[in-house]
Amino acid sequence: MTGGVEIVTILVALILCFVLYCVLYRTQDAKFAFLNLFRHKRRSFSTIAAIILGGVAIFIYGGFIGYSFWILQEQTIRTNVGHVQIYHQRYFTTANKSQSIIDDYEKLKAQIVNDDELSAYISTLAGQLEFSGVISHYENETSSYFSALGVEPLAALKLGSFDKLLSGSDLSRIKTDRVTLGSGLANTLNAGYMDWLDVMVVNARGGQGALSLQLGGVFASGIKDYDDVAMKVPLTTAQHIMGTNGVSKILILLKNDDDLPLFKAKLQRFIADKQLPLVVKEWKEMSLFYQQVESLLSGIYFFIKIIVALIVIFMIGNSMTMNIVERTREITTLRAIGLRSGHVMRLFLLEGIFIGLAGALGSLLIGYGLAGIINLYGIAMPPSPGQTQGYIAFIKTDNPALIWMTFILPVATSALASVLPARRAARLNIADAFKYA
Repeated sequence: MTGGVEIVTILVALILCFVLYCVLYRTQDAKFAFLNLFRHKRRSFSTIAAIILGGVAIFIYGGFIGYSFWILQEQTIRTNVGHVQIYHQRYFTTANKSQSIIDDYEKLKAQIVNDDELSAYISTLAGQLEFSGVISHYENETSSYFSALGVEPLAALKLGSFDKLLSGSDLSRIKTDRVTLGSGLANTLNAGYMDWLDVMVVNARGGQGALSLQLGGVFASGIKDYDDVAMKVPLTTAQHIMGTNGVSKILILLKNDDDLPLFKAKLQRFIADKQLPLVVKEWKEMSLFYQQVESLLSGIYFFIKIIVALIVIFMIGNSMTMNIVERTREITTLRAIGLRSGHVMRLFLLEGIFIGLAGALGSLLIGYGLAGIINLYGIAMPPSPGQTQGYIAFIKTDNPALIWMTFILPVATSALASVLPARRAARLNIADAFKYA
């Protein structure tokens, strides 16, 4: 798909160069083609209106999915994923995560933070320890399976910034013997603020670990499956119960999203130089749901662009063909007084391109105006599949690729739709055409 965009971009660049050449060196041709648009105002207006309608559809829907991608990306990155994740090499080859612990986390963290080439890009770096087990609330005689994260409390404010606190406090304000639970898990246990809970796990050495912890807060991420089993504890508490000084993964949140490819390459070089048994993953590699949503919406957007392109081609092709039929005697008169066929073809090509340019500019102007009105109120969206909270969507209009696509598609399709009618006009037989009544 990217290759197709590049081809269309090159085509539009050639078209604009052709128009610029005609305006500078074939001024009469450009003027004549432009004024011809006003000879049949109703037809020209209907054609341009159809192009604008399609262009606005591309702009508005493209801005909508652009915002959807952005909000989903931010939600994914800031729900304990980060831009970049560091794992032990065994993490993806063993089901027992206790066997893939990154040992001596504090030493590795200091090395990364003190490396000038890496630290300049980092906003937040934090380790997380994954573990699971059984949690019980004996007063209510309830128990449940849990999947826990040992997190650094202050860093968790950024890496879990999309989690909504329903009651109590977040980890940055509570003691090490307290935990926060997902809303679904808290409901299963029928546990409330400051209730005591008993946690049992199999630690990193294969032994049993148990600890009584107090419920400090209840949160909701909006992802039901996650909230039904989620528990967060301070990293030091998690390391104590699991009997390790390591972490399961290291999350890195960058200052700028665009720095991800460069930072990842530098981090991989850092790991290779120190011969560490670690692997680096981007957030998108670890987010299957995001990949599926992106593929679905991108496919729909591509289908819409194809429909718009076909509408533009048929509308302009029909309009130009009607022009040729109605102006047959005019064309043959011009040919009879010495105008070459290539000259006639150039006039009709310019006419079609001017229609496309008018449609493209109109699409952008109306698209921005409509997007501004929509963004005053937003679009109430239902919860995505697997989530419990809806959101307010907006039209994202600051994407250069979207603006360029809204411009190039009408121009490119208009030029292509004009080729056959222009060629037909240039090849009219002069003697036969004079008989046309």
